[in-house]
Amino acid sequence: MNYQHLLYFRTVAVLGGVTAAAQRLRLTPPTLSAQIRTLEEAMGVPLFDRSARGMTLTDSGRVALRYADRIFALGAELEQALRGDVKRVVRVGVESSIVAATVRPLLARLAGASDGERVVCSFGSHDELLASLRALALDLVLTNVPVTEATGADIGSRLVVETEVAFFADERTAGALRPGFPASLQGASFVAPPKTALRESIERWLARVGVRLATNIELGDASIAAALAADGVGIVAAPLSAEVELRKRYDLAMIGVAENVRSQIHAVGSTESLATLLPALLADEARPSNERPNGARAADEPPPARADRATGPADDDDDAPRARASAPELATVNASQRESVR
Repeated sequence: MNYQHLLYFRTVAVLGGVTAAAQRLRLTPPTLSAQIRTLEEAMGVPLFDRSARGMTLTDSGRVALRYADRIFALGAELEQALRGDVKRVVRVGVESSIVAATVRPLLARLAGASDGERVVCSFGSHDELLASLRALALDLVLTNVPVTEATGADIGSRLVVETEVAFFADERTAGALRPGFPASLQGASFVAPPKTALRESIERWLARVGVRLATNIELGDASIAAALAADGVGIVAAPLSAEVELRKRYDLAMIGVAENVRSQIHAVGSTESLATLLPALLADEARPSNERPNGARAADEPPPARADRATGPADDDDDAPRARASAPELATVNASQRESVR
C-alpha cells in the first residue's frame, strides 16, 4: 500500500469530494480520481460509492478511514516523539460492567508506570471495545471476558485480576437477608449483570445452593446497578474488593460471599501492546486467596456475631501478613485486600 495513496483517500473522505480534495492537494481532479482507483484496486474493494450527488464512503471505506486516521495520528506522534516534545498516549477501554474499585488500581499503576505516558480512558460494552481495539482506536481493553481464538491471532488476553464475589443490598434489605444466607436470597429481586462467564458462574452457584432469584433487571453498567440497589430495587453481585466503595458511595451493605465464584478482569490487546503494558498492570505480590476480612463469610460458614459487620470499618487489614503469590503475574484481589480501594 502506498502511503501517498492513503493520504489522497483520507483527504477525499474528509472533504467529501474529489474537487475540494484536489484543490487541497494541488492536483487535478482526474489525477486524484485515478490515484483513488489505484488504491481501490490494490485493496480489492470499492472505498467510495460514486453518484451524480457525489462520493460517499462504503462500509469498507469507513473501516479504511478509521485505520487511516489512526495511521496519520501515529505518524504525527512519531515526528513529535523523535523531536522529544510529546508524551506517548495510551488509549485504554474499560468495560462498563466492571466495578470502578476493581479497575481503578490497574489504571493508577498504568498511569504511574512512566511520566512519559498519558492514559486516555473510555468506557463501553465488551463488543464495542473490541471493535475499537481492532480498528486501532484503543491500545488495551480491560474486560471481564477473555478473547477466544476466533477473535484473531493478532489479539490476545491475560488475566490480571481475580476476586471473590459477594451479594450487596441497601442496609435494610441486607440486614433482613444476612441471617440464613444464602437460603434467605430465595425469590429476592436481582439486578443482574449481563450474560457473561461471571453471570454463568453466579447462576451455577445459585443452582448448587438451591436458590432462585427474581431477575427483574439486567444491566451492563455497574454504577447504575449499584444505584438501583441503593434505591431498594434489588440485590447486586459485585467483587468483594469493592465492598468499601459500595458502602461509601452507595450505602450498600454486604449480605454474604458466593463461595468459589470469582470475578475476573482480563487485559486484551495486540501482542506488542500486551508486552509493553502488562508489566505495569501485573502485581508482584498478592495475599493468600483464602483470607477474608473480619466477619466476612462464605455461604457455608456461620453468620457473624454482629449483623452490621459488612457496613462497619475494618481496622486491622494493614497488619495482615503478605505472601508471595504462586503466580506473581496474577493480581489476586481477595477479601483481605478490600481496604486497598480506599
